[in-house]
Amino acid sequence: MATLQKIRSKGPLLLIVIGLAMLAFILGDAWKIIRPTQGIQFVGNIAGEDITAMEFQKELEIYTDVVKFANQISDVTEEMQNSLKDEVWSTMVRNRILDKEAKALGLVVTDQEVKDAIERGEDDMLASTPFNGADGKFDPDFLKKVIAFYLELDPQTVSPEEYEYYHSLYNYWLFVEQNMKSSLLYNKYVSLVRAAMVSNPVAAKNSFDNRIMRTDVLMASLPYSAIPDADANITASDIKNVYNEHKNALYNYAENRDIVYIDYEITPSDADRKSQLEEMNEVVGQLESEMDDYASFVRRSGSDIAYSEVARSAKNLPVDVAERLDSVKVGGVFGPFYDGIEDTYNAFKLLSVVKGYDSIQFSVMQVVADDAEAISARADSIENAVKKGADFAEIAAKYGQTSVAQWLAADAYEPATITGDNAIYLNKLNSMKKGEVAVLNLSDATIVIKVFDVKNPVDKYNTVIVKRPVQFSETTSNDAYNKLSAFLSVNTTVDDLKANAENSDFHLLYYPGFQSYSHNVAGVAKSTEALRWTFGAQEGEVSRIYEVGGANDHLLVVGVEKINPRGTISIEDATATLSLTALNNKKFEMLKGQLAGKSFDQLKSVEGIQIDTIRSVNFNNDAFVSSIYANEATVGSSVFNLEQNELTLPMKGSNCVFVAEKITPDSYTAEFDENSENLRVRTITSSRIMSGLLEELYYQAKVVDDRYKIF
Repeated sequence: MATLQKIRSKGPLLLIVIGLAMLAFILGDAWKIIRPTQGIQFVGNIAGEDITAMEFQKELEIYTDVVKFANQISDVTEEMQNSLKDEVWSTMVRNRILDKEAKALGLVVTDQEVKDAIERGEDDMLASTPFNGADGKFDPDFLKKVIAFYLELDPQTVSPEEYEYYHSLYNYWLFVEQNMKSSLLYNKYVSLVRAAMVSNPVAAKNSFDNRIMRTDVLMASLPYSAIPDADANITASDIKNVYNEHKNALYNYAENRDIVYIDYEITPSDADRKSQLEEMNEVVGQLESEMDDYASFVRRSGSDIAYSEVARSAKNLPVDVAERLDSVKVGGVFGPFYDGIEDTYNAFKLLSVVKGYDSIQFSVMQVVADDAEAISARADSIENAVKKGADFAEIAAKYGQTSVAQWLAADAYEPATITGDNAIYLNKLNSMKKGEVAVLNLSDATIVIKVFDVKNPVDKYNTVIVKRPVQFSETTSNDAYNKLSAFLSVNTTVDDLKANAENSDFHLLYYPGFQSYSHNVAGVAKSTEALRWTFGAQEGEVSRIYEVGGANDHLLVVGVEKINPRGTISIEDATATLSLTALNNKKFEMLKGQLAGKSFDQLKSVEGIQIDTIRSVNFNNDAFVSSIYANEATVGSSVFNLEQNELTLPMKGSNCVFVAEKITPDSYTAEFDENSENLRVRTITSSRIMSGLLEELYYQAKVVDDRYKIF
């Protein structure tokens, strides 16, 4: 029990950072057999290896269990689940690519290396575990005690909840331990790449100079916007030149699609609002009567806010309720009233106003004995001893518990719906005074509480709130569906949608480069089925109407305009992306003659010229040019090797053509150390090479992501 208390006293854990290190790991019965889906068996392929649906599901469920335990939550939202799916897939891709490379190079991580890393406690994955000592750092001895405690734990001697906690904790650790292998393997691979990097005195000195040398720069520029786009007259040859220059970066790693879509939101009609206001009037009539079970009443009323048995501060009540508290007496009902921000009809009943605290410092211990009579006697004994001055923590330790005074802020619990023992517990805390000790009998435990300190006594309100969103009726939904259906009956192709949607009051949206890993279409909730259709359709096809959205409040229609295959993007498809670069290239050629061969005095007379003094320009950093409100990366490098007051040739920037000169060279105070600078050069170079290497390995792995077909 003491071990359990020590772990639980640390509170909810932070979401662990897996990074590169998540490998597949089977935790007993942690995974469930995936349901067969239309005979599809694979969710993708990595470096020629098919990934089965069961493999992916297994790893997804393991990781989901770990995240739930690490955050002390019982479930995850749809958004979180989609994020976990992406993390699992990305990690599977990285790990399989890395494993293949490591095997070819003969790199391995032994069990002893993992044990040694655990003993050192230096791995990043260990920082977020609950196995920390008093100094907040990972404690391998404490870990061993926890694991030993679990392995000797008899499920018959503890509650099912306690045993499940330890079981989850043990599986959590196995996951961390196994994933450390991947982390160590990656570090070995990086070390191997880094060891292949060499530096030299010249490179080290250049790196040092580039970093510390700075200068004020006088810069004269003409923005590209000085020439109208129509006057630049881009040709096919201009586009081709830019395409050839950037061709290596123009690559689709997976097939994507250019789509058009109609996302039609269904909203309540005036008749719907009138009908629901009448229903709220009936709710108010019922709320005015006395009743024993407000929680059930609120559930039946369709309220978005459940009834909490703990009184709340005004700041933790809905704003529209809090600002009306002064308008009702205890026992009174306010409403119905409309809140335009949330689009809700509302009413509330004020049951009572009590005193409570913004924050309470307290300790608690559970009283355990052979029977109820013995528990009661021991609880009274503990209470009397503490009242007479006995140390609360020492008494807790005597009974094998760790009891540390902790602060509890009202903001941490008041927004939640609290009932049962939790409500009794919190209400008791709020009713106690500083220094008071009390015994509290709960349904499954007897506890002794001591309040050490309190902050800011405030009024708290026990309220019954009915907050009902205004919803559309089935009639309204059918009308919207029929309207869209009638439009689609005569507009069956993408070209039809583009030609006629706006004239029919349907807003047609465009999404180029739509990817299958998006989980839904254009961020519309619950549109996975429409996504599957999108990647099974042909160019020009238009989908049926999908009823989607968090509350089935959207009608979605998708049209596939173009399928963009995996591989290098064609010049035709890249033209739109490259046009701006080609346009600026042409404008540079048209403008540079106005700056060439002129002194700054002569440049002042050039129409549209902008002259800036830019402070502390450095070779390695972009310079912010205030006259065009933009960064220019080439300013520092263009003046770096000039003599003072020497002028550059006209330079091509991202936003302008410019000339510049160095006017007050200077340097940061620093001492050159060849060894440390060599190390810095190797580290930076190896990081850049690693980034490019991993990208190349991904390219060669020809990853296919078909998760959308199943998940």
